[in-house]
Amino acid sequence: AAMIFPFSSNHYMKFYWGTDEILLPVYQSMEEAFQKHPEVSVVVNFASFRSVYNSVMEMLEKHSQQIKTIAIIAEGVPESQTRKFNKVAMEKGVGIIGPATVGGIKPGCFRIGNTGGMLDNIVMCKLYRPGSVAYVSRSGGLSNELNNMISRNSDGVYEGVAIGGDRYPGSRFLDHLLRYNDNPSVHMLVLLGEVGGVDEYQICDALKSGRISKPLVAWCIGTCASKFSFEVQFGHAGALAKADMETSAAKNKALKEAGALVPENFIEFGNLIKSTYDDLVASGTLVPAPEVEAPKI
Repeated sequence: AAMIFPFSSNHYMKFYWGTDEILLPVYQSMEEAFQKHPEVSVVVNFASFRSVYNSVMEMLEKHSQQIKTIAIIAEGVPESQTRKFNKVAMEKGVGIIGPATVGGIKPGCFRIGNTGGMLDNIVMCKLYRPGSVAYVSRSGGLSNELNNMISRNSDGVYEGVAIGGDRYPGSRFLDHLLRYNDNPSVHMLVLLGEVGGVDEYQICDALKSGRISKPLVAWCIGTCASKFSFEVQFGHAGALAKADMETSAAKNKALKEAGALVPENFIEFGNLIKSTYDDLVASGTLVPAPEVEAPKI
């Protein structure tokens, strides 16, 4: 609908919408942008880690009745600030994706942030129409790999979210998996966790209790950390095991024991997605999404 850029006066900028050129208004103030676009309910915040806290808090304190989802792209947001705006967002009923995320995508609908890459990749991964598989990951780069893997081994992605690699993401794996499980258009779930944190154990509890009832293919990356004689900090701020239960090996074991479909290694991840999808089709549980003509690039 519009952009907010506080460092220049109001103007218009040219963008591509598919293959068409469009003009988007750019506003200097957040107040004016929200007043002139009351239909807007999603904000993608590209502010740096230095200023993102103030802009998020302004949205939450002044516009939470209008805004329902905020995606925070910045990495390196101070953890104390992240916990503060996460708390306020929860109190006001606003969903947070991130920090340190590329966003999310709902094929055939829209995307938040840069998920899916450029148009040629969107077409290759069939992200122009919904499939039957929904995923959640921490990593943005690996969420794009999931788009690729799922499109090659099933009828494609229905929805996918990268919750972000920081220690305190605004939403959890379980939040999204429960949404997917309750959506009749989603027939299969995919989780790509990683070393560090304990969020995956919430999913184990949901599987054991039956709250998650649809097939879940899961894997936690970072199993190579056990090969080192010292603690390994991977690329994400949250990708560090501070206890044995935070290791990828321990979480993969727990997920498998809880009833998730867990491969022997990441190389087999795509094959397990394919075999699970094929079983659902063969049983009649899942009817493959119809193919539509790919949009021209």
